[in-house]
Amino acid sequence: MSIPAVSDPAPQRPGTPQKTIGELLTQWADHTDAAIAATGDTEGWFRGPIQNGRPWDPAVEEVSLPPCGTGPNAAHRVSNQVTHDAFEDDPHPIADKLTAYWEREGFTVLRTVDWKSPSGAMDVSIRATRSDGVFYGLGVTSEIVAIDVSSECSTDPSIQSWARDKSLRNNPYAPTPSPSPAAKADATADGADDWFWGF
Repeated sequence: MSIPAVSDPAPQRPGTPQKTIGELLTQWADHTDAAIAATGDTEGWFRGPIQNGRPWDPAVEEVSLPPCGTGPNAAHRVSNQVTHDAFEDDPHPIADKLTAYWEREGFTVLRTVDWKSPSGAMDVSIRATRSDGVFYGLGVTSEIVAIDVSSECSTDPSIQSWARDKSLRNNPYAPTPSPSPAAKADATADGADDWFWGF
């Protein structure tokens, strides 16, 4: 299986144009797909418990926008997790495989947890970071593989607009627009409401 390369772009410098929300979403989805491919198993990936275990689908754009960066302008990144049932009881082989992949891609990889309980349960956690701010988190146990993916930071105003529009679309309590009294009077005069009043 061919694993796509995710090239390391130049770090952002002051004054560099910031990525739009569309570019961040694409970056996040591409990096998530690349990590999934690097595991060697592209089937059976799903969203975490917050997304009710739905299958991985980047087009749904179910992401968080955690704040990041410093400076006078608000900066955010696109972030979320994909999960898979454990490939085997020992989490080390998949952790080693993804470590090697991320190192080849120019990430600095740090194993933050490597634990085994007296009963034999195991847990490995890894953080992979890159100079442009993109980073991965990996959590592997005997039961699950979870990959967190975060894009680089951006202050582009499209991020706030997208977040506002998405929250309004997904809000079940958002007010429903109603016609003005003049428009209602015109519709009634034209007989548009006759069906209602005939009951």
